[in-house]
Amino acid sequence: MALRARKIVAPLLAAFIVFVLVPPLFILATSWHRRSEAARLLGCAKLLRPGITTETEAKNSLSPFNGYIVHGWESFSGRPSVTRDSYDISNYPGWLVRIAPHLPARVNKSIWFLPYTMFSVSPRFRDGELVLLQVSEIQPRRDNNHPYAAIVRVYSTTTETDDPALPTNFTGFKVNPIEEVWTDESGKPIGIPLVSRKYVSLDERASSRQFAQSFDFRLDCLTSVFGCHGAERILAIGE
Repeated sequence: MALRARKIVAPLLAAFIVFVLVPPLFILATSWHRRSEAARLLGCAKLLRPGITTETEAKNSLSPFNGYIVHGWESFSGRPSVTRDSYDISNYPGWLVRIAPHLPARVNKSIWFLPYTMFSVSPRFRDGELVLLQVSEIQPRRDNNHPYAAIVRVYSTTTETDDPALPTNFTGFKVNPIEEVWTDESGKPIGIPLVSRKYVSLDERASSRQFAQSFDFRLDCLTSVFGCHGAERILAIGE
């Protein structure tokens, strides 16, 4: 009887380990590896200078991360679309993200116990020169509202004047936080306003302190099972 019980329990235990324990452990291990990769990518991005770094130099510096390149397009109203590549590092394996929508709803839901987070570095080139560097960290929200995000755009004074995303009256450094406020039925604010998104713009006129703070992303958002609730949690910076 004891032998028969062991023959039944052993396969059940093996199945439990394979289907219940291994997937989340694999996801967690992936997230920590991607966090390390994101830290290396951020370190490379800090060394790039729009207006100084050439396209060849930038691509050579970022070449260790070619496996994360996503080819895309950038367009603004009234302007032709241009190619814009991005080095995207997420805390989930790419193959899992692709197959998740095809899994049963209950299985799909259980996969996302770790809040999905994306860290990106996106350079823009013109005539063989780096003219813009965008660095961002974005975490979608479970309520499907605007994601929590911090987006830093590094310009050069020699090429920034024709950029439609440049802040009005820009003088070298600008932080633009986007707040959300909950209200009651009468429109009265409830609780403390939440900064859900933060846009930072700077060029070579920014101080060394402002530059350092602009790249001080909290990459632990990639591994936190609790998530980063707000842009301040991702990038704590103000003017």
